[in-house]
Amino acid sequence: VVSTQSTGSSGINAEYGKDTKVSVDAMSTGLKEMKREYKKVNIDKIQDLQDDLQDMMEDANEIQEIMGQQYGMPDVDDAELEAELDALGDTMFDDDMSYLDEASEVPTTIPGSSGREEPAASQLDEFGLPALS
Repeated sequence: VVSTQSTGSSGINAEYGKDTKVSVDAMSTGLKEMKREYKKVNIDKIQDLQDDLQDMMEDANEIQEIMGQQYGMPDVDDAELEAELDALGDTMFDDDMSYLDEASEVPTTIPGSSGREEPAASQLDEFGLPALS
């Protein structure tokens, strides 16, 4: 029984050793490829590009600041403006809105008819209005 266990474990150890060698070879190949590719990279050029991008962003921000200038308008506090808007919103719906009652009434007759006849359901369109012929 002991010999069977040692044979099985040495087979597993051999496979583990092969897998380790394959992994190390792959890491070595990857390292060589990275070194070769990084030799093509010019760090100074990357730094110059980053500097140019930063300069462009600063220019864009400056332009936005200039475009956002107000002419002839007093400085307004945003909190004060927000409070005024809230106050307007509160009073806007406190007013008498009875004028909407008339608009919510649906006519029971079709304009131009005598008012006696109602169209059959088959004569109505999908919105409940008389279908056009």
